[in-house]
Amino acid sequence: MFGRKLFILLAMIAITFSLSAQKHTDDEYRNKPYWQEMMQNPEINFYEVQKAFNLYYEGKDLKQEKGWKQYKRWEWNAKRHIRPDGSRIAPDHIYREYQKYFVEQGKQSKTSGDWTNLGPTFEANNASGVVRINAIAFHPSDEDIIYVGAPAGGLWRTINGGDFWESLTDNLPTMGVSSIVVDHDNPDIIYFGSGDRDAGDAVGMGVFKSTDNGQSWTLMNNGMGNVTVGRLIQDMNDTDVLLAGTSGGIFKTTDGGQNWSLKMTGNVKELVYKPSSSTVIYATKGGKIYKSSDAGETWNDISGNMMNGTRSVIAVTPANPSIVYFLLTGGNEFKALYKSTNSGGSFTLKSTSPNIMGWECYGGSGGQAWYDLDITCNPSMQNSVYAGGVNCFKSGNGGSSWQISSHWYGGCGVPAVHADLHVLEYNPLNNRIYAGNDGGIFYTADGGNTWHGISKNLSIQQIYRIGCSKTNASKVMVGAQDNGSSTYLGSYWKKVMGGDGMDCLVDHTNLGFSYAELYYGSIDRLVNNGNNIQIAGDGVNGMNESGGWITPYCLSEFDHNTMFVGMNNIWRTTSVTSSVSWEKITNISGGSIEVVEASRADPGIFYFSRGKKIYRSDNVMDDSPAWVPLVSFVPNNDDIFSIETDPDNPDVVWITQGTKIYRSGDRGVNWEDISGSL
Repeated sequence: MFGRKLFILLAMIAITFSLSAQKHTDDEYRNKPYWQEMMQNPEINFYEVQKAFNLYYEGKDLKQEKGWKQYKRWEWNAKRHIRPDGSRIAPDHIYREYQKYFVEQGKQSKTSGDWTNLGPTFEANNASGVVRINAIAFHPSDEDIIYVGAPAGGLWRTINGGDFWESLTDNLPTMGVSSIVVDHDNPDIIYFGSGDRDAGDAVGMGVFKSTDNGQSWTLMNNGMGNVTVGRLIQDMNDTDVLLAGTSGGIFKTTDGGQNWSLKMTGNVKELVYKPSSSTVIYATKGGKIYKSSDAGETWNDISGNMMNGTRSVIAVTPANPSIVYFLLTGGNEFKALYKSTNSGGSFTLKSTSPNIMGWECYGGSGGQAWYDLDITCNPSMQNSVYAGGVNCFKSGNGGSSWQISSHWYGGCGVPAVHADLHVLEYNPLNNRIYAGNDGGIFYTADGGNTWHGISKNLSIQQIYRIGCSKTNASKVMVGAQDNGSSTYLGSYWKKVMGGDGMDCLVDHTNLGFSYAELYYGSIDRLVNNGNNIQIAGDGVNGMNESGGWITPYCLSEFDHNTMFVGMNNIWRTTSVTSSVSWEKITNISGGSIEVVEASRADPGIFYFSRGKKIYRSDNVMDDSPAWVPLVSFVPNNDDIFSIETDPDNPDVVWITQGTKIYRSGDRGVNWEDISGSL
């Protein structure tokens, strides 16, 4: 026993060392997208990941590139969860604090409140989508009970085939779920693998387990630690045996998750049992395929002379347990589909084209296979294969040729299904294929000829910003990752802008005007929740620069026709509700502005910040405003992410900086820490 524990300890130390030591030369960063794996590794310094990304795209026009938006989403979120030196906060920090709070508070703590779920919850058309799905699992005997996992929205279940969904993780801190296992002998036992496998939008803490049908959960990561669990599989004969493919390797448990032991190191995103076998298992690590013939105890690389790649997935089928499909990608594009008919003993190259990871009807170029990728095979038809990337492609001849089955906006003469497929699963109880993507969950019951969305009531949008009307409490706007901007009108939601929804606001005097935004400061003005007109952005109405991933903007509290936008500089217009013309009113270098705040007590006072620096103007409406740098007065060395002014006293201002809240009574010259017991 001591020897086994020592092995586990040494293995974990080795993993930690290898993860934290992943640094490369500048030329290596320029030539290979190391940032794709680095951003999902909490041991790697945030600024090292940022450096790797910036060098890879050095000299390139991001607007002409693909696959970078996922990084920008991660960067924006991760920057808010680091220490000043760039080291990342432990993945289980919030969870541990949450548990500690309830231990300390005991029965005095209140676990529910008077909250109503506003959504967005609506049945959008297949192309526009409403949510993002990473994992799908099924009840072993009831085809109407389906489970889905969201990258940052927890675990959800439907008991009526998708007409209504309920959350099973509202009593946990915000969770990412990338894998699910429902015990095939006792469906009251459910496991989920935490973290976001594909984009790092949520940190991984290992495996959670419920023994009461999802009513309560226990963290089961002993021997595993804080890893993202991208795949979970269960032995068909012994339900206490599970294997987990994780960011730290393959782990195995023989006691229902009480203890885990490491069996192979590396970032393992795919793990599949051979049908009808408890001993033969396949896995992928990067662009390689591995096989175990002893129930996951040891692993062998069976890639042979296959092409080199960067990510891969596997499909098997009960129709012929000896068949293994291996889909290989390189960077963003399709590399090859290999097929084995002898359980991985040898593989035959079946196809290298078209680029089934691409956007176009016949593939074309590009894709983002490092982010969205899966494959599945019909359980009763061994040559019927489906592959998911941006779109879904299908093959009826074992991968020799491919035809598009769904398209991200409904072109190509096939149904519209939202872009970016992360998971494809066959339900053996009804022979339907279920697809989870950046828009929700969809299924086909006729081999991909028609697709149906069943995402209504799934309230798991990843919301960047909320905008609330000051004149009508029933009007609310949200900007969401992947799923655009939506407006709540008291009893229903309306999608008002596509793409990535960023900051949004409602005119504080005229309910008919509202504003929605795409990344880098592309802002639309809406009239009566529609009739969109772009009013801001690089090259629009006199602007000649772009802003940050989420570009901040605000209206003057005293004149609803005056808007300020924080690009690399502050831009001002006094005609935002009519014919817009922008004027640059700063000339202070330093990169993208992160926060803007117009005083609620004095029309002349205005603040903005970027990083650790904050500036103030006392005459912002003048032709040439003067700006006071408050840099030397900033309380600590963390970034400033929020500024708020007092509605009655023009001298009072608050900021959030790192994990602290500060108040100033003299417009930012002196600050008092008011964080208290937070």
